[in-house]
Amino acid sequence: MNPIKTISVNLLIPFLVSALFAVIIYNASKIPEILFDIVPYLFYGLSLLIIWVSWHFNRNRFIFVILPLILIYLGFEYFSAKKATLLFLYVSMFYPIHLLIFLVLKERGLFSFWGILKIGFFILEIAIVLYLIYYPNETLQNYLKIKLFAANFYPLKDVSIAIGIFVLFVMSALVMFGRYLLYSTTFLNLLVAFYLALFFLKTTHATEVAFLSFSIIIFILLIRESYRLAFYDELTALPGRRALVEDMAKLGRKYSLAMCDIDFFKKFNDTYGHDTGDEVLKMVASKFSEVSGGGKAYRYGGEEFVILFPSKESEESFVHVDALRQNIASTPFSVRNKQSTKKIFINVSAGITQYTTKDKDPFAVMKRADNALYKAKKAGRNQVIKD
Repeated sequence: MNPIKTISVNLLIPFLVSALFAVIIYNASKIPEILFDIVPYLFYGLSLLIIWVSWHFNRNRFIFVILPLILIYLGFEYFSAKKATLLFLYVSMFYPIHLLIFLVLKERGLFSFWGILKIGFFILEIAIVLYLIYYPNETLQNYLKIKLFAANFYPLKDVSIAIGIFVLFVMSALVMFGRYLLYSTTFLNLLVAFYLALFFLKTTHATEVAFLSFSIIIFILLIRESYRLAFYDELTALPGRRALVEDMAKLGRKYSLAMCDIDFFKKFNDTYGHDTGDEVLKMVASKFSEVSGGGKAYRYGGEEFVILFPSKESEESFVHVDALRQNIASTPFSVRNKQSTKKIFINVSAGITQYTTKDKDPFAVMKRADNALYKAKKAGRNQVIKD
């Protein structure tokens, strides 16, 4: 999937969730009250499910994102009006920064050294907010309520808006540069939804519906991340072998398949090191992800890749695979060391075949493509051979 399409999909899903709940709030008077009575229980139940799944899959970023929302919701529900107003003031400033911090921090085990530091930081955040609520400092509050903009954002304070603009700018930059793409796009929407929820906090049922929408957005992100971990290769970001097996099970009776391999990759690793080899794999994978002709590329393992062409015969797919081979061969790769930078060229070989009635399953087709790949290697490499 190209970056623009990826960003669009990642932004669209949480946006649609937020939009749906905005419509619900707008039409609250037409919805039976009993349905709103169960919304808090749905929020708590889904939040606990997020925590359990996150713990199970060692994705603790989600735990640190949902736990503050639970605590904020409890505070709005059970604090006195004065304390809830102070909570509103502080979380409108702290939570956006909290989101940004846990967006950029890498996943670590919850009870690893870095995981314990995260827990300590989170506890410190809670302690600071509770201290400021139970021991109010009027001087600090006056500073935080200072007027910065000509526009009125009531009930949000201008400092909160300024912090939000800064965090939104950083998250938008991360999206533009393709960093943490699945997370940064979702967190961007989550932050916008969070500010809108605070802005309309006094609207009937806005609080409970908004927090339920937050938990749904986070849960969808968790499911998509779990899918990515299961079906996509971590190094190259291409679909992995499991995704290939799943997609081969959906093929009809007309398709072609290419087995591809980086030439002399072991020698390259031995010469330049495995770190540089990983960079080569990433570069080659990025080219494979752009294969034309309706093909879909997978990392099969090591330096091997597979391209599926549904509804294409091998004559058609040959053109696109050979164009891909030429594209890779003409793209220089820079190998850097302390003294200099050396440009080298990477070559790939490929074998292509298509399904016939003699093949009992796609794995038989893959075997024949692998034999064609072997012939390409024997014939001198950097070429595509059709079975």
